[in-house]
Amino acid sequence: MQPDDLQIGSIIEFDAGEEYRLAIVTDTIGAKKLALLTADGDEMRTTPKKITFEVGSGSVDNPSWARDHLQKLEDTIDSRRREVDPEMLWEFVREDDEPMSAEALSELMFADSAPETVLALRRALRENSTYFKHRRDDLYEPRSDGQVASLRRQQEAQREREEKHRRVLDGIAEAFHLPPQERAAHIEEAMGEDDALRDAVYLLQDFAAHGENFPRRDDATTILDDLLSRIDRHFDGHMDQKAFFLMVELGLWDEHTNLCLHRYRIDPQFSDELVQEARRIADMPWEPESFRRDLTGWTAITIDAPSSRDLDDALSCRPTIEGGWELAIHIADPSAHIPLGSSLDEEAQRRATSIYLPTGNIPMFPRPLSEGKMSLLPGELRATMTTRVLIDENLDILETEIFPSVIEVDNRLSYDEVDQILQGGGEADARIADLVDRLAYIANECHNRRTEDAGAYFDLPDLHISVDDTADSPTVEVEAIDTDTPSRALVSELMILNNELVGQFCARRNIPVIYRVQEPPDDPLVDDEILAIPDGVARTFAQIRRMKPGDISTQPGPHFGLGLHGYAQASSPIRRYADLACQRQIKAHFIDETLPYDDESILEVLADVEQTVGEASNTERETQRYWLYYHLATVDEPLDAVVVEHYDQRASRASVFLTDCAYRSKCSLRTKVPVGESLQVIVDRADPRRDILTLRQA
Repeated sequence: MQPDDLQIGSIIEFDAGEEYRLAIVTDTIGAKKLALLTADGDEMRTTPKKITFEVGSGSVDNPSWARDHLQKLEDTIDSRRREVDPEMLWEFVREDDEPMSAEALSELMFADSAPETVLALRRALRENSTYFKHRRDDLYEPRSDGQVASLRRQQEAQREREEKHRRVLDGIAEAFHLPPQERAAHIEEAMGEDDALRDAVYLLQDFAAHGENFPRRDDATTILDDLLSRIDRHFDGHMDQKAFFLMVELGLWDEHTNLCLHRYRIDPQFSDELVQEARRIADMPWEPESFRRDLTGWTAITIDAPSSRDLDDALSCRPTIEGGWELAIHIADPSAHIPLGSSLDEEAQRRATSIYLPTGNIPMFPRPLSEGKMSLLPGELRATMTTRVLIDENLDILETEIFPSVIEVDNRLSYDEVDQILQGGGEADARIADLVDRLAYIANECHNRRTEDAGAYFDLPDLHISVDDTADSPTVEVEAIDTDTPSRALVSELMILNNELVGQFCARRNIPVIYRVQEPPDDPLVDDEILAIPDGVARTFAQIRRMKPGDISTQPGPHFGLGLHGYAQASSPIRRYADLACQRQIKAHFIDETLPYDDESILEVLADVEQTVGEASNTERETQRYWLYYHLATVDEPLDAVVVEHYDQRASRASVFLTDCAYRSKCSLRTKVPVGESLQVIVDRADPRRDILTLRQA
C-alpha cells in the first residue's frame, strides 16, 4: 500500500513487531510514514509496508470514540477468529487444489465476507499454517495430505519440546522453594522420574564444565535464561559460570567441585562390581609362578614420598667379587593378578593412568590392588619384573637381562631419609646405608653418561599442593620441592636406566611397545643469546622455550631431553597402562608365549591411552592451579619472584617465577626490572573459579 491509498481515518491491521495490532490512521508523515492511534491509546508510527489489511474507516476527531471503536472491533474479530476451524475448511477445499482468497474462504466458512470477518479468518490461518500456505499474491493454497501430515508431526514434536521445557523449569524452580539442604535430594529424585529434567541438568553441567566453546551452548543458554528469570536469580560471570553457580545453589555441586573431572568424564570411584573383584583378588593367596626368579634373598628398598601408597619400584644392589656391582631394578608386575581382557584390565585401559590431585589420587586400579596386592610394601611377597645390570669397577655395563621375579622389600625409605643417609646421618642400619650409597654412586654415573654429550637437564623446583577439604573451609599447603636432591636424582636416574634398557631389549627383538621420543630443538640450548641471560631460572625457562614437546610412538627413536637413543615406558605399570602393556610383552617373550599385542593392537593401545593421558595431565595441571589460586587469595604479604621474560618493549608486563610457589605467571611492573633479577610482587586478585591471577610489583 502507498500512503495515497489510505485516508486519514482508515482502520488497518499492521505488523507491530512482536504482534499484529489494529489502529486508526491519524496523519501522514511525509511520503513514507503514517501516524496511528491504537485501541490502547498508544500513538505509534509505521510504514505502508507494515500494513497487512484495511478493515474500514472511522473518525479521528474524537480519540476516545476511536479507541472504543477499535476495541469493540478487536473483540469482534477475536471472537470470530476463535470460530474458524482451519482443518475443516481445508477438508472442504483440499480436493479442488486451487488457491483461494481470504474473502472466498470467509464466504465458505461464515457465508460472510465483511472486512472484520475476513481479518478474523486471516488471523486464524496465520496462527495455524498447517493447512494453508499463504502465497505472496495474498492467496491461500491448500497443502497436500503429505505436507499436512509432516507439519502435524513437526508441531507435535514442538509441543513435546515445549512441554519438556516447561517440566524442566517447573522441576528446578520447585527445588528453590525448599531449604538449601533439601534441594539436591529433591532434584535427584525428580531426575530419576523425568528424563527431560535429567537431560537438562546434565546439559547445564556439561556447559559449566566445558565453558563458552561448548557445542550445545545455545541450548544450554536458552534453558538457563528462562530458568534464571523464572526463579529470579542473578549470578555474575559468563553464562557457563552462571550454570556452575546454579548447580551449587541446587546443592548438586559445591563451590570447589572439580570441573575437570566432569569435563573429561573422569570417575573418582570404581563400580561396586570392580571393587568387589579387586577385593577378591587381593584376598587370594598368591603363589609365584615357576618361571619367576626368586630374588627374596636380595636386600630391596623402596624410595618414595611418605604419602605414596602405590609403590611400583624397588632397588637392590650388591657388590661382585670382581669389584663391580650387580644392580637390580624391580618393577611391580600387575599382570600377575590382572589377566588381559578382564573387567579390571578393560577399566584400567579406559582410565589409562592414575591421576594425582592436591585433594588425593585417582588410581588406575582399585585401591585394594594399587595400594595393596600390587604395591611393593615391606615384608610382603610381591610379583615383579626385574632389570638386572652387571657393572664393572669402571661403571661400564657388562651385561643386562630382564625377567619375571619375586621379591620381598626390606625397607621403605622416604626421600628425606635417603638424603640424610647420603649426608652421613639418618637412623638406617649399616646394610641399608651401604646399599643407598652404592645406588647413589651408580645413579650419578648414569646421569654423567647421559648428559656428557647430549641431553638437557633443567633444575627447577616442583610445586606440591596438598588440600584437606574435609572441613567446611579447605586447608591448603603449598610447597616448592627441590627436585635436585640426591634422593630424587637417584630414583629418577635408575628409572631412566631401566626404561632405556627395556627400550633396547624390545627394539632388538622387534617386540611392539610404546616409546617416548623427542626431537632436538631447532636452535642450540646454549648460544650467545642464551648466555646473555643471567644464570638461574630465567635462563632455564629460555632454554625450555626452545625445546620441542615430547611424544609417544610405537617406533623407537631418540629422546633429546634424556640424551638417549631409545626409551620405553615401563617403570610404572600400576599407574600407567602403557607401562603395563610393555611389561606384558616382555614377560610373554620371556616365557615363550604369543605376545599379547601385535603391531596393530599396540597401536590401538596407543590410540586409546594417548588422549586420555593428555586429559589426565590437563586435569592435574588445572586442579593444581585452582588450589594455588585459592591459596594465593589468602596471601597478604609480598611474594618473592624472579623476572624470566618481558612481554613488551617498555617492560611494563613480565613473566615472573614465584619462588615460594614454583609457579610462573604474568605480572605488571612499576619500574623496569631486568630479566633474571629478583623482585617482590603482590597478589591483586586471585579467583580460582574464574581462573584469574593478577600480580603487580610491590
